[in-house]
Amino acid sequence: MPSPFRLTPTLGRALALGAVFAPGAGVASGLDSPAIGSLLSGPLTVDPAAVYHNPGALGFQRAPAVLVGAGLVIGGVEVVRERRGTYQSPETLRFQTPVPEADLEPELTGRADAAGATPVAPLGDAFFTAGLGGSGVTLGLGAYAPYAALADFPDDGAQRFAVQDATIIVGHLTAAVGVKANEHFGLGAGLSYVVGTAAISKVQDFGALSDFGDGLARPPVSQPNGFGPDAPTELRELDVLARPVSLKDATAHGVTFHLGAYVRPAPEWDLAMTYQHDATLDFEGRFTLDMDDDFFTGDLAHVGLQYAPRVEGDATVNFRLPMRIGLAAGYTPTRDLRFELRGQYVTWSDLDAMRIELRSPELAQPALGLPPYSEVALPRRWQDTVSIAAFGRFAVSRAFALLGLLGYDSPASPDATIDASSPDGHRLTFGLGAQYSLTQHTSLVGDARLATLLPREVTGSDHDLGNGTYSLTLAALAAHLQVKFP
Repeated sequence: MPSPFRLTPTLGRALALGAVFAPGAGVASGLDSPAIGSLLSGPLTVDPAAVYHNPGALGFQRAPAVLVGAGLVIGGVEVVRERRGTYQSPETLRFQTPVPEADLEPELTGRADAAGATPVAPLGDAFFTAGLGGSGVTLGLGAYAPYAALADFPDDGAQRFAVQDATIIVGHLTAAVGVKANEHFGLGAGLSYVVGTAAISKVQDFGALSDFGDGLARPPVSQPNGFGPDAPTELRELDVLARPVSLKDATAHGVTFHLGAYVRPAPEWDLAMTYQHDATLDFEGRFTLDMDDDFFTGDLAHVGLQYAPRVEGDATVNFRLPMRIGLAAGYTPTRDLRFELRGQYVTWSDLDAMRIELRSPELAQPALGLPPYSEVALPRRWQDTVSIAAFGRFAVSRAFALLGLLGYDSPASPDATIDASSPDGHRLTFGLGAQYSLTQHTSLVGDARLATLLPREVTGSDHDLGNGTYSLTLAALAAHLQVKFP
């Protein structure tokens, strides 16, 4: 199991929905939830959060129990873009290279002003478990959000071509069952209904769109150009072709499952194995594209290029949540001391690209051969990740215990496709908490977690889109109440 507070390509891996907006647009965004269950919860913990962490441990819970929690997460994201290419003055509009030196803007090359976001969001989850008599079978229910992303960057910052604002949440409603085969072994499975919501805005560079470049090159416009996904930096980020776009009210629904096994070979040792199946989500919503510039609304009307100032329609973004395989081992040398080592392998490489489709009669430009829809695959080329976490518990007294966690997560975003919407990197996680038994059947866990990226500087971004430095820190405070019903 990964450290409970992990950053996947921030603002998103599993939430890398952003690319929804316009043909070729791209915002990869993702943030794993800072915590599900308390700091004590994990694949080896026999508590109601096993509905998520490891249903194989559910059968070892005899009495009905409830675990509810709430908290707050506060983040700090900073991106300092460093343009390493040569750029045309944004006010000009040269269609091909070479661009005359008089039209180049030397001040655009180099480090831009830092762009930051400070997301703040509530946390919450709830779990319930109940055994079926003395059968060794335990049922569980859970509601939690394993993926969430919030960002509010400056609208005019150098990162605006990747993301301006984003709010993405993916929640699970899970039913699980665990079977205790004997005192040493348990198996379990869970079935989850997945529901997601997303709202995102950015600036789309039409100079990076192949459909736009191809339309200009065909009769009747017949304008040779170098626009498209491989356009050189001299033809990118021009004011006329920088069109604001947003996705609103996007929702997705899906189903997935997970499996778990819990093994206790000796009183002081226990082991866990977990498997989370992948899931495909189709986020469907409405998009709005601002085309209010004379170049698009009137200057070329005589050759058939004329958009409405505001284009609206339906958008679909296909996104795949990854498969996860987890292993954990625990050792309890004394009744007061507990150690755990947790690991997880996540197949983010399954997401080679995001599939995006836009549909609107207002997109059609018949004279240029452009249909009322657009489809594109946005390259992401993410790589599989590994998570490792060490957890410890020390009982100060019968009623009070201290908790600690140290974790590491490898990055999923390669230098080639990283940008402001996915400030990923090597991540360290620190957690401290305390468990207090209020009564024989009621306990309270409070914890604080801190996750931070190791400094990352990128110089090998494709087409100079994401070169620069990335930093991110997240802090979370949470409290969980567990009640057992004898």
